[in-house]
Formats: sequence, C-alpha cells, structure tokens
Amino acid sequence: MASKQLFLRMLFGGGWASDFGSTANMTPSASGDIVVPFLVDAENVIYELDGGPRKIGGTTKLNSSVVASGAEIMGIYDFWRMGTGGTGTQKRVLLAGTVIMADAADGTFANIATGKTDNAIPCFTTFNDKLIISTDATADAPQSYDGTTCAALGGTPPNFSFSVAHKNRVWAAGVAANPSTLYYSGNLDETDWSGATSGSISIDPNDGDRITGLASHKNELLVFKGPYRGSIHRITGSSPTGSDAFARQPFISGIGAVWHNTIFRYLDDLGFMWSDGTVRSLNSTANFGDYAEAALSRPIHKYIREHATFSRLNRCWAVNFPQRSIVVITLPIDAGQFGNQILMMDYSHNPVRWASWPAYNANCASILIDADASNTPKLMIGGRDGFVRKALVTNRSIDTTGAYTGKVTLPYTNLGSDFHMKTLAGAAVGISPKGPYNMTFAYRCDTNAQQTVTVSQSGGTALDTFTLDTDSLAGASFVNKFVEEVAGEFRQIQLQVSQGTTDQDLELHTLGMAVEVGGVSLEN
Repeated sequence: MASKQLFLRMLFGGGWASDFGSTANMTPSASGDIVVPFLVDAENVIYELDGGPRKIGGTTKLNSSVVASGAEIMGIYDFWRMGTGGTGTQKRVLLAGTVIMADAADGTFANIATGKTDNAIPCFTTFNDKLIISTDATADAPQSYDGTTCAALGGTPPNFSFSVAHKNRVWAAGVAANPSTLYYSGNLDETDWSGATSGSISIDPNDGDRITGLASHKNELLVFKGPYRGSIHRITGSSPTGSDAFARQPFISGIGAVWHNTIFRYLDDLGFMWSDGTVRSLNSTANFGDYAEAALSRPIHKYIREHATFSRLNRCWAVNFPQRSIVVITLPIDAGQFGNQILMMDYSHNPVRWASWPAYNANCASILIDADASNTPKLMIGGRDGFVRKALVTNRSIDTTGAYTGKVTLPYTNLGSDFHMKTLAGAAVGISPKGPYNMTFAYRCDTNAQQTVTVSQSGGTALDTFTLDTDSLAGASFVNKFVEEVAGEFRQIQLQVSQGTTDQDLELHTLGMAVEVGGVSLEN
C-alpha cells in the first residue's frame, strides 16, 4: 500500500489524570485536529483558558531569616483589623514550632505567643475585630489577638481545635473530651460561652466519629464528622430559641471531612477532603452521596492511593485562589510527615483539571494581601524550613536561584489504527514565546527509548533586553516552532514537552506532527 502523509494538530482537552492509563484513543478529524483527552503527567504547570499548559511562576521568600529556628510552618493567616480611621491594619500571623508569630506586612516576624505544642495544627478565625487562634493540641488554650496583644481567649471557652464565624457568633468544635459537641458563643461576644445566649449542640454522640470540620455556607453551618464512618450535618436557624431556633438536620452519612483546614469554598460550592484523600464537593455529594466516582479528584485517585501519607492528611491545607480560578492543596506524600506536594485543581474548565506542583516547599498555604504588589491577593506558602514564600511570581526560579521543570506528557496514541505502521517525519510545537529560551521536545515510539530534541523559542531574534511576562517575540502571541530532527517508525507514539532552566518560561498551546502512514503490518 502506498504511504499517506498526514499533518496533525494536537489540542489540549484535559488535565493530569493518573487513572486513565497511558494510552488514549485519539483519531484525527477530517481537518487533522486531535483533541488530547488527558495528560499522563502535568508537573509544575497551570492551564490557560484554551487548555494549554504553562510553566508556573517561581517563589520568593517573604521573610529574610527563618522563623522558629527553621521549624515547619503549620499555618499562616492574613489578619486585618479595621479601626475607626477607615484604614485597615494588616498582620500576617503564623504558627511554627512552639510559637505564634506576626509581622506588620513587612516580612519581619516576631513572637506574639509562646509555649504552644510543637507541630500542632492551627485554625484562624477573624471575629469582632480580633483573631482567634486555636490548635488541635489539648494542651493549647485558644488565643485572642487584637493586633497588639495575644492572650488566652477571655471567658470560659472550651478548649476547641477549630472555629468559624457564623450568624454573629463563634462556633467551635474539636474538644477532645467532647468530640461530638458543637459549641457556640454569645451574640457578638467571643468570650461568652456560658451565658443565656450561648450553648452547645450534640451531633450524633457516640457514633464512633468526632467533629472534624465546620463551614458557614449559604446561611447554614455545615458540620463535618470523621474520620471513620463520616457524616455531614446542617445547622439551621438564627438564635438559640424562638421560631427560628438553631436546629440540626442530617445531610449525608458515609462521608465527611478529614480535617477543618481541608474545607474550601469555590464557585457556588464547598469542597473538602475525605479521610481516603479524595476531594469532594458538597453539590455532588448532595446528588450522589458518598459515590467516589463523583469526586472532584476522580482522575487522580490512583496517585492519591499510591502516594498519600494517610495518617497525616489532617495536616493538609486546601486554599481557593479565585483570581486564578484554582484551588491548591498541600499534601504529604511518600511517607512524608508534612506537606511536600501541591495538588492544583483548575476549575475554570469543566470538568476540573489537575496538575502536580512538586517544585514548591509547601507545608501550608494561604491567600494574603501583598503590599509589594499593589495590595493584590497573592498565594503564599509556608515551608518546612521556617520560610514563608510568595508563589506564582514572575521569575521562574525557586527563591531566585533554584531551577525547576515544567513538564507535560501526553498519552500514547495510535492515531486511529494499531495495524498500520507510521513514520514520524517532523513535528511542531505551538507556543506563546516568552524569551530566548530553549525547551525540550521528546517522543517515544512504542517501547523504544525516548528521543529528545532541543527547540529554541527565539527563532534567532535578538532579545538582549527581553523582559519576562512583558515583551513578546517579534510581536507574536503564537508561533509554531518546527522540529526537523525527528524520525521513527511506530504503531503508537507518546509526546512530551518540558522546560527546566532557571528563570525561563514555557507556554504551550498545540503540538503538531507530520506523519507518513504505511501499510498494514501484523508483525509483533
């Protein structure tokens, strides 16, 4: 049979999906377009609106010297106090080692409380112009911070692990002696826990679980239990007594939250992590119950099962960054006792797309206002080394010096037929060029060794003054960089693009192939 030449263009139709295998059925359309349904891996990338992956920004240190002698930062929070002058005062508060520290939005952290339990998991709640700080350690009493003084929370509060503000009250749980009791303070009084307008509600006591998380959502308080049987409950009403009295209504059983800090709000929904490491949403749980196939994290369950440190999932933090339409989740993996991986969920696409960010040293995460960036919200991460870092900064380096690799690997494709032998005659990488940088195009034909080719983004243009994320190459927002140094016969082929040089970027939108289709072959 005479050979037939095909010119193909591959578009990105999905994100990282460890559970879909390594092969996908990708048959070219009549025009030669191929939609890639998922990626075998997507490391240190974020997705553009057309689905194209781009190398994530790097990090810079917020604090120039380590906090708490380099201890793990267990949580960080952006506390704003609005005075009478109409201008807010910012304090960035963190827990590291045995101390609570704060800065004045200048990166210089100082102790505001000491003697805390090492490696305790904190919770931060703004209420009544104060910051309430609690931990999951029974020896740690809840604290109140007014921006100047941090002291034990007044009154007779229970020794709770976490809290939320809801209906002008502080709601708290996680008391070791009363694991199924939900407490609420007096109206607009975080120190009143025993007065006539304060009280408590028992949530299925002695069911083998404890309360593990709270969330104020759509005029109701959601109460999560776990980590074994799991259940979610709704608290309705607006006052302890009367026609609109507080009342508990069961929502679902069989699933709950692994811990309070894994609950996050996004779009019109509420997300949370369950004790098996899966990430769920309240809306899908309402529709499908504890059905794991409906989980947000369904495409990466195999990765979670094989890598997550399940005994430490209560240390995970899930944070929504609405300005980028992403949620980042810190995760301890491969027997790690602290967060050492970030899972990124991009909800600008439907269904959501995932990627892994191993480049970041992130034990916790938060969204903080950054005075150095015109008071815009920024993703910041607390490391295992005593440093807070600004993430997704313009420079593609870790702390201005360290390199990391942005990489995407496509699944194998037979281009519609395993029976025909094909020959790769050329390739094209469709990019938005970012500078005089090189990238690596790789391909693997069947079980042969992977072949790599270095491809330049610059195309020979003089770019001595090129500024990352500011200038464009030759005024072009999209170009194809053609690759001639490719050759190989295959039934199935797998493509990969990566970029791993310090301060260098990559924004990928399409991949192209020139393929010669040969005759039918039944040889093994």
